[in-house]
Amino acid sequence: MSLLGKLKGAFKRPVLGQEIATTGDGRDITRPWIGSLALADDSVLMNRGAPDLKIYREVLSDDEVKSAFTQRQDALISREIKVDAGGDRPIDIEAADAMQRQIDALGFDRITRLMHYGVFYGYAVSELIYGTRDNLLWIDEVKVRDRRRFRFTPKGELRLLTPGNMFTGEPCPAPYFWSFATGADHDDEPYGLGLAHWLYWPTFFKRNDIKFWLIFLDKFGMPTVAGKHPPGATPEQKRDLLALTRAISTDSGVVMPEGMALEMLSASRSGAADYESMYNAMNEAIRRVVVGQISSSGGASKGIGGDESLQAGILASIAKSDGDVICESWNRGPATWLTELNFPGAAVPQVSRVFDEPEDLKSRAERDKSISETTGYRPTLAYVKDTYGGDWEPKPNSDTPPVAPITPVAPAGNKPSDFAEHSHPQDAPAAMAIRLNSELTPVTDGWMQQLQELVDSVDSLEALRDGLDKLVPDMTLDQYAEVLAQAMSAAALAGRYELLEAVNGR
Repeated sequence: MSLLGKLKGAFKRPVLGQEIATTGDGRDITRPWIGSLALADDSVLMNRGAPDLKIYREVLSDDEVKSAFTQRQDALISREIKVDAGGDRPIDIEAADAMQRQIDALGFDRITRLMHYGVFYGYAVSELIYGTRDNLLWIDEVKVRDRRRFRFTPKGELRLLTPGNMFTGEPCPAPYFWSFATGADHDDEPYGLGLAHWLYWPTFFKRNDIKFWLIFLDKFGMPTVAGKHPPGATPEQKRDLLALTRAISTDSGVVMPEGMALEMLSASRSGAADYESMYNAMNEAIRRVVVGQISSSGGASKGIGGDESLQAGILASIAKSDGDVICESWNRGPATWLTELNFPGAAVPQVSRVFDEPEDLKSRAERDKSISETTGYRPTLAYVKDTYGGDWEPKPNSDTPPVAPITPVAPAGNKPSDFAEHSHPQDAPAAMAIRLNSELTPVTDGWMQQLQELVDSVDSLEALRDGLDKLVPDMTLDQYAEVLAQAMSAAALAGRYELLEAVNGR
């Protein structure tokens, strides 16, 4: 038996829906104790003793964190929202139209901004308030809730903590609650892992650096007062001396008993640069984590430099990633629920943010011109309209001289010289052909109109044949012959005129 045959015989048909490496039944060895609610697998939260994300709110209060994260949010919110039908059937298109109206009615930018904080904390939760509109189940409002009020079970089920149920929580079933988690490196972590996990220590060091920096500035600006008492001073004397040292920092003058001495100890070194370097380094670390940039808000760091276009591209890539996470969660949650309830059997519309940059039409036009000049091919009218938009019409040919209108042939009885007195264009035969065509058009159009009316009125070939027999006598050639006679006369006169001009040397 071949190796492929042995492999096929070794495997059994898989059991549909079977999950083996489960986490909610005590089989996860990384979680030795399983309670009613799962704990976040976040080393910062576990070591700092704050599982309710309170310390991460302090991280968000940092000025550099707030500035960088707002920049990341704005890069996402500034992108337009689009809704694509999930299929080509009429019901799919109808479901997409309804979803577009739903998105417009909700104010999706506000919802996206609030749900985007799930990228910072690791997860986000919102509650959907339903109503009806145009005979459709409708989401009247999406309220993004404080994530600290929610926990997950070991199986990943969302629970709401209440004063009466603090240990197991109340179930939060679909389609009433929409949530997503992001940032973790596996699916066994329902809380995700937000940017705050990586921002905690840079902001912690920055905060302490500022504290010591302020102490240094205080020492440098106001020297430390040192009091000296004589040997054998009583406790009361020492207490009075200490009070004097404290008073001298606020009072311009003090009094002291004889025998006591005060000295001013000034800072003997300058370390401001050390504190400033630490401050800038932590700010750069924050911006690397949040927006992927290597420059602080004050400019590019020394020795590294910053490319504005490169940083803009990195920020756009990060914003697109955030948008994909939120929109995918919406499509798998509320969008799916609304479609199944309002349009059973329809493909779920796909909501997304537009990150495709508009094409530089100037460069496109220059490229098209170069290709046309090089290859000899030119774009079609359909291509021009699809690429550049607008309405287009043929450009007048500047190489062809303008055709002067031909004066109608004089009626019978007028002198032939009346016709000959008018000037003729350089190419008289071509001009006459154009005029002849315009004169004959009403005649031929009348014939075609009669034939069209006949075809529309009959219901069989026999009736059409009989109708043609009756119609032919009525389709007179008198007007046709008259136009041709006038044209022949005009052509003869023009020919004679050209001959006379040639004889006279004009």
